[in-house]
Amino acid sequence: MNLSQVAERFRKFNTFWDSRFEDLTPATWLTTTYRDFSAGLIVALTAIPMAMGFAMAMGLQPEQGIIAGALACIIGRTWGGSKYQVYGPTAAFIPVIAGLMSKYGEDAGGNFAMAHGFLVFVSIIAGVILMSMGLLGLGKYAKLVPNSIVVGFTVGIAVAIVLSNIGEALGIKASIRGEFFEKMKLLWEHLGEFNGYAFGLAILTFLMARYLLRLSIFIPAPLLALGLCTFLAATVFSDKGISIVRDKYGTIPTNFFVFTPPQIPPFSMGVLIDILYFSAAIVFVSGVESLLCSSMADRLADNRKTPFNPDKEFWGQGLVQIITPMVNGCPCTGALARTATSIKAGAVTPFAGYFKGVLKILMAIFLAPWLEQVPMACIGGILLWVATNMVKPAEIREVWHHSRFHAFLMVFTAVMVPVTDFLVGVLSALVIYGVAYRFLDHPEANPVEPLAAGGTSPVNPRSFPFQTVTVGLALIESDTQLLQYAAMLARQGIGLRFQFLHIIDPDHAGVAVMHRDEASQRIRSTVEAVFRDSIGSTVSRLDVVEGDRTEQMLHYSQQHPADLILLGHRQSGSGKRSLARRMAMLSPSSVWIVPAGVPGEIHRVLAPIDFSPHSADGLSMAAAIAQKVGLRECLAVHVRFEPTSVHSEKMTTEPLPEERQGFQELIDPGKLGSVIVKPLVQESSNVAHAILRTVDAQGCDLIVMSTRGRSHAAAILLGSETEQTLMSSPVPVLAIKHEGAALNLLEVLASRELWQQPSQQVN
Repeated sequence: MNLSQVAERFRKFNTFWDSRFEDLTPATWLTTTYRDFSAGLIVALTAIPMAMGFAMAMGLQPEQGIIAGALACIIGRTWGGSKYQVYGPTAAFIPVIAGLMSKYGEDAGGNFAMAHGFLVFVSIIAGVILMSMGLLGLGKYAKLVPNSIVVGFTVGIAVAIVLSNIGEALGIKASIRGEFFEKMKLLWEHLGEFNGYAFGLAILTFLMARYLLRLSIFIPAPLLALGLCTFLAATVFSDKGISIVRDKYGTIPTNFFVFTPPQIPPFSMGVLIDILYFSAAIVFVSGVESLLCSSMADRLADNRKTPFNPDKEFWGQGLVQIITPMVNGCPCTGALARTATSIKAGAVTPFAGYFKGVLKILMAIFLAPWLEQVPMACIGGILLWVATNMVKPAEIREVWHHSRFHAFLMVFTAVMVPVTDFLVGVLSALVIYGVAYRFLDHPEANPVEPLAAGGTSPVNPRSFPFQTVTVGLALIESDTQLLQYAAMLARQGIGLRFQFLHIIDPDHAGVAVMHRDEASQRIRSTVEAVFRDSIGSTVSRLDVVEGDRTEQMLHYSQQHPADLILLGHRQSGSGKRSLARRMAMLSPSSVWIVPAGVPGEIHRVLAPIDFSPHSADGLSMAAAIAQKVGLRECLAVHVRFEPTSVHSEKMTTEPLPEERQGFQELIDPGKLGSVIVKPLVQESSNVAHAILRTVDAQGCDLIVMSTRGRSHAAAILLGSETEQTLMSSPVPVLAIKHEGAALNLLEVLASRELWQQPSQQVN
């Protein structure tokens, strides 16, 4: 390491417009800015209750969590190394800061101002250390902390949060603080103060926060939970002795930003040890967790461009720890839950963080009179939700199956963190790892059984070949290419009878409206030019109707039922593609969309699968089409993504044991002639992107997807992988309808698959 390298890093770290903004282009700036603003708004709504809860659990004022989250996000997004990361107070800091505030605050005979000033002092030291580590290029070494210790630390923190906040959830007004056994003793002594009404509000908050987010990340579940429970506490339960935020912390001020200078207690050896201890703790939590969050963010956003910079992230983290506490805040780091929410809400660039910070402050000022009326039981419910979601079974399984040594480290850390304290638990685990890993760190061998190859068991999603195909014509030049594709389907025996429809939509902007008789003549001459002598045999109907395109297409499908609707679209416009998307969601028929300019041949077929009976229908159809056109194989791709914070940097495409079993069940040799199904695995949080990457890599020219379809409301709120693929695919897509009518919003919400989705990652 030489001085010129340090100087170059310093220059890059203070270059604000860098590769983090590479997705903001002149062609996309308006759409990107809208997506970033929407993501910032959603995260701000979600983050306010969590920030208040974290601050109170740390022994701070509720407004200090709001300030910290807003300011840290602006600072971190300016100087940090990640495109997507959202910064704020996190659960991992709770035992560290709560320990400092308890030791130097009112519980120990001191005062709040002195304790917070000391927190500012040690946070500044930690910030300087982090910035120095970034300049020296030490960011990569934080990744050397084994996943087993990180998972054990997370579980231990979750246990500590539960013990510290269970009293609030139970309606106990006494403060449950101290060491592990002291907390247990205090909880037992004050159990008689249990308030059933407060506990009911805590449970209601917990359930709303946990399950509303499973429906959609666009629902600010924690804020809705606090709103409902605050209303109940102020009306129905107003005389039930429920403690509220104002009772414990007073009125929430709206002059948030107040300069807080660092302070040092009267110097002693104990104070020096505490300075070293708490500074090291802040460095460890902010450094390790921010890098884990940045890595998870790149995976969740399916970032295939410039990855996050760990050294620049340390630089940004250092500035967060220096500036944020001095403006009436607290130490902050990358927040997994808020980062995941931001990405899923559409965040593309660091501007999402700026929007989040500004909107959070503005909303907090507006909501301040109501926030101070929130029941403390609701804060307990929020923190219990946070604690339970910090324990991720997928992370535990990954460590448990890695080796017995790492399983021991995970359990050891998970026990030591709440029983002793944060740093003792982590450091002792690191010492054990450093001494013993050469002798004991041997991953357990898991023999991989070869996948069977063969045909796919047909499940008859619909009769095949398609008995009747409705072809939508626009009466423009691209119709010739669509008709040639239809003729190819007829020659290959994929479709038997074809009916052609043109819809005159007087309200469709930019389209010249022709007379119905003229349109009828045009449609006949256009079809005859390609099908020639097939009129009356292969071609059964030629129709022209007037009205809204979607409504008329659905109405026509009811009057003249078809197994398949074939539509084209121009690459330069979204009109026909939008019609195909709506029909895929709403029509009882399967929909085959053909982009303009694609060749009228099929050489390689891809079927995305998730091992459900529905995707088995799509796979059987893909194999049947492959056989019809004389192919020897078709491809089946499974896209997986586990949104865990600890994960191998290298994205593997080897099937996991459960995936191997799923492929084995779908691929049954000898049941479909000579067609062989080739299984593939992609890892990505964006299924549509992964499918299209596979199409490009494998040279596929047809995607066959199975869909139940959704109503317009359900598609808007909950989305659809089929819809996203249809909107973006450069090759034809066949959306197979195996159950007919589209699912409405209530049917989708009641579906078992929705409620079995994993909970949001929370910290």
